[in-house]
Amino acid sequence: MMLKHSKMRHIIKSHHYFAITIMLTLFAFGCCTSKEAKPTEKRAQATQNISVQVENEEAAFPLPSVPPIITSPKDIRTYLSIHFWDLYNFSDTTLITQPDITEQGFVDYVQLLNQLSPKDAEESINAMLDKAKPYPTMYDHFARLYEKYFYDPNSPFRNEQLYIPAVKHLVESGVLSKDLQMIFSFQQEMMQKNNVGTKATNFAYTLANGDKKMMHDLQSNYLILFFTNPNCPSCASTTEQLVNSSILQDVFSQNMPNNKMLTVLSIYPDGNVDEWRNALPRMPQQHWVNSYDDGEVIFGNLLYDIKAIPTLYLLDKNKKVILKDVSLGEIEEYFMGNNG
Repeated sequence: MMLKHSKMRHIIKSHHYFAITIMLTLFAFGCCTSKEAKPTEKRAQATQNISVQVENEEAAFPLPSVPPIITSPKDIRTYLSIHFWDLYNFSDTTLITQPDITEQGFVDYVQLLNQLSPKDAEESINAMLDKAKPYPTMYDHFARLYEKYFYDPNSPFRNEQLYIPAVKHLVESGVLSKDLQMIFSFQQEMMQKNNVGTKATNFAYTLANGDKKMMHDLQSNYLILFFTNPNCPSCASTTEQLVNSSILQDVFSQNMPNNKMLTVLSIYPDGNVDEWRNALPRMPQQHWVNSYDDGEVIFGNLLYDIKAIPTLYLLDKNKKVILKDVSLGEIEEYFMGNNG
């Protein structure tokens, strides 16, 4: 992905993380969201406790023991969501420089959060940050971990729905420096834009012949917004995948002259229009509308939270957001589940 730099963007670029093995009584953490990296080893074991395998067991994150009386997967998750951080020493700032303990534990916690209901996940995140809040240095460290794993556009764990309650806590904490407070406030503002179920913000797009159109006026039962750049390798790869997707081809095949089932609106949001024009012959034509943002209004007015390109949205015929900032695979899954 190509990162779009903005004066208030604070994206931690490094996001190495550690392979984890989680063992539970009658249950393994095997459910991953579409944007997660799956742990390299995960298997169920006949054990009563949860533990993490690391090379140096003395450096392991201090996970709580699940009482033997708790056996159902749902109850285990609920217990862990409440007690995951009980044994962690938030006052020990030396743990910040021991990623085998702190960052490894946070990665395990991410796996747990992805299996909770939104309500339980939010309650767990708030409780965890409440534990860290009395220790500003540690609180600052976890603020950066939440950003790194849930907001960084290159993170396979990226999850805006889990990041929202974390950022709310960070913004309201009164603990962070002024600079970090501004960064997280900006992120909070941007995440409120164009959420699933809301009507996508309208914008003008310009065609190669200079004609200007409004996105809301584009008639199609489904509309993919594809924010792209001709010099972006990931964009070229995504373009190829969009064209060659057998699932999308099935949907495109339902397009009629007066009734479009699916259209891709490709938008070049940057200012080098000559660069876009030179690449135009390589762009798909059938079922696509290729355009650029004259004057960089989308970025300039912060109409969409475009953390990186390519960025994909799926809208319905009324321009309500169905999927926000997702992978092509998630769009394909939607159409598979809805039979196009």
